[in-house]
Amino acid sequence: MNAIPVNKRTDLALEVHELNTEQGKDDGIITREENIDDIIVTTAEIKEGKGEELSGKSAGIYITVDVGRVWQYDSVRFNKIAKILSNQLKKLLPEGDGTVLIAGLGNENITADSIGPKIIEGIIVSHHIKVLNRELYDKIGFSDVAAFAPGVLGQTGIESAEIIKSVAEKANPSCIIVIDALSSRRLARLATTVQIADSGIAPGSGVNNSRARLDKTTLGVPVISIGIPTVVDAATLAYDLIEEVSKKENVAMTISEEVLNKSLTENSRNFFITPKETDVIIKSGAKLLSTALNMALHKNLPPEEIPEYL
Repeated sequence: MNAIPVNKRTDLALEVHELNTEQGKDDGIITREENIDDIIVTTAEIKEGKGEELSGKSAGIYITVDVGRVWQYDSVRFNKIAKILSNQLKKLLPEGDGTVLIAGLGNENITADSIGPKIIEGIIVSHHIKVLNRELYDKIGFSDVAAFAPGVLGQTGIESAEIIKSVAEKANPSCIIVIDALSSRRLARLATTVQIADSGIAPGSGVNNSRARLDKTTLGVPVISIGIPTVVDAATLAYDLIEEVSKKENVAMTISEEVLNKSLTENSRNFFITPKETDVIIKSGAKLLSTALNMALHKNLPPEEIPEYL
């Protein structure tokens, strides 16, 4: 069967590389896979020029962690994965003890898009203590962390990038971490994968609603993005399922690619699929990432004590 010429939608750099590889393209993306306590961690490095052009993503490091079905794990496995995530995040954090500003992107009223705001609820913030009572701040040993959820354009009438920039000007952070829901090309990766990148993010790009980009160029400081795929574009899923069945059964498609392309483009491009357990999944995913962030940022706080604050 010939490959179907379609722009399969995904926010994951690893999946972009997979798509290019399937089409026989050398996309300039260098990948490295490692197994850490039975958790697969894949690091993809997108080079400037060719890598950016063929991936449609900014040059940088993209770390993908296959965390699995977190909502089904016991506390021991949950904390082990949180620790792995925190260690991967530390690799991208700038050195020093400056303020870290965390922005949870998304609409808290839409479950599949609420991961960002929900993570903020579990972050141990301390910037206000440092400002109001430096003696107490030094005594408790927390790092300097501030966090907020800027909402979405439809709620505030203001671009998230503008709100984050305004807060950053006041907080003067050395680094900004933005968290958002992502899209994947495969159902199997929904809520079971975490991507961490040092190249910033374009909010809403996964659901064809791209907003102003958030990166070092626009915000003036290093921007790390963290995301969990919570939706699959219906047309992308249909293409993948058809290709998978065709390859497995070794049969040719019985409908022309032109007709299929037209039908899916017209009827499915505004539909997104999310797991039926989305409420539970988002809650577990938010707790996982907030725990990992707290572990990575509050270096003087023993990891075993962090769950007590959540």
